[in-house]
Amino acid sequence: MAKSSRSSTKKANNRRLASAVFTPAEEARAERLSAKLLELAKAPKPEPVSSTLEDGADEDKLEETAMEVDAPRPARKRIDKRKQKRSSIVFQKYSDRLKAKKKQVVKAKAAKA
Repeated sequence: MAKSSRSSTKKANNRRLASAVFTPAEEARAERLSAKLLELAKAPKPEPVSSTLEDGADEDKLEETAMEVDAPRPARKRIDKRKQKRSSIVFQKYSDRLKAKKKQVVKAKAAKA
């Protein structure tokens, strides 16, 4: 009868599962991670690379950097935006239609007179 996720039996089963299955797995994972971190901490630090190079290699390096600096910056690629297609049907504005009607009325009165 009590099958909803809020029922007390479901909650009790979930608590039992958490304590029996998930907690030991989490503890084992934490232990593995701490062992790995301790191993990394005990390992000797790598020495920084010295910046002194041989004379021949130093000149080549200077030439390469000079060429890189002299080269123009690559142009930025522009984003191609999709152009909206314009509607071929154009309706007159209300004010334009009103003006056209007034002109017709004025012309009709002038023709009668």
